[in-house]
Amino acid sequence: MSVERIFIVGDKFAQFAENAHVMAVSKLEAILDGDLLHQHNLRFQLGQGVSEELVARLLEKAASLKKPWLTDFSKPLKAGRQHAHKHQQHNSMISMPRRLSHDSFEVDVLLDDRCAEMSDHMTGQHIQGMVLTEAARQTFLAVSEEFYLHNESHSSYFVINNMDVEYLRFVFPLPMTILYQVLDHKISERSRSQRFEVRMSVIQAQQICCVVKTKFSTYPDALIAEKEAGLAKQAILSELNPEIVHEKSA
Repeated sequence: MSVERIFIVGDKFAQFAENAHVMAVSKLEAILDGDLLHQHNLRFQLGQGVSEELVARLLEKAASLKKPWLTDFSKPLKAGRQHAHKHQQHNSMISMPRRLSHDSFEVDVLLDDRCAEMSDHMTGQHIQGMVLTEAARQTFLAVSEEFYLHNESHSSYFVINNMDVEYLRFVFPLPMTILYQVLDHKISERSRSQRFEVRMSVIQAQQICCVVKTKFSTYPDALIAEKEAGLAKQAILSELNPEIVHEKSA
């Protein structure tokens, strides 16, 4: 007997859920509540947009019906506040990073359709480019925190120096990963900073769909806070007295 696989997606991907082999999470919940699934060849897999709470509920419902084979997934381990730098867990878009080699890492993209970048509306069936950009940003934060800054006694401030994004093909609410490669890494003992140049590839169905190249630096939080405070005051004075700034620069 062949197995029929169906991807579960968040309700905001309603248009995509009209495709064969795809189902909105609310529809699956209703079906499980009514115990309407009796085929032993069905297997549900996670697409994108399903919250951690809904994943847990689906697993509990399938177990209570004594049909655990229906849910071909487990509760994912998402990056938390320390790694993704998000106060609300539904805004975290990635799993905890995994190390593949000395300078390459991997994360799963785990979108919750309540996240800030998707909170307004969705257009079409694909995932918007800015969502992928934010997932990549969270990836360099998480990899840095987990593997490069974990021994630091201070909290770190991240400064993006450059970011280049190339969108190669549409990405849909299906499983995807981000391959993270460190191209260059320098440490300054004097300023206690670290500089990185990295390449992040969004991969779906074994195809590279988006490439994000970025250069960023990390500094002790206190150092940047002091510098930022001085620049903020300077910016205010510049707006209040533009003629003085012009004279100084002349």
